[in-house]
Amino acid sequence: MLEVIVSMTIFGMFLAVLFILTAEMRGYEKRLPINYHRHPQVVAVLARMRRDVMDGYGKNPYLNAYGSYTASDKVLIVKAVQPAGGLETIIWDFRTPGEVLRRSYNVGIPTDWVARGLPPDFSRIDIDAVQTGPDSGWATHITARDGRGRLAIDAILQPRSTQ
Repeated sequence: MLEVIVSMTIFGMFLAVLFILTAEMRGYEKRLPINYHRHPQVVAVLARMRRDVMDGYGKNPYLNAYGSYTASDKVLIVKAVQPAGGLETIIWDFRTPGEVLRRSYNVGIPTDWVARGLPPDFSRIDIDAVQTGPDSGWATHITARDGRGRLAIDAILQPRSTQ
């Protein structure tokens, strides 16, 4: 009889721990919901942009215009080296709120990558060109502000040295 009571007590403690953990998980789900229809990773956009800028070709890989696009504080145009060889022209377009368009032209054929459902604050992004030194090339300075106007992203992306 004593063995049954001990085993029932241990089983009861196991169930109590299981129910407590389940209740905590349910509380976290209510407090921190996940929306699967939204692009939660602004970092994915910045990682692709970092790769494109780092693969920039030449001392000044930035173009002022390409096709119908003109470089501005919301549009970045960069000429980059492809992993398989050759050059491609990449356009980053931040003009549409909540959406970022990456259009790359390889031999005149466009390929699009679109990040939709970004936070509305992410449209408050500015892209500037800065010269990192007197003899060095140009770099991309990206700043973004959150809904309250505070600085959320401040990054300088510099192309790799090609010479």
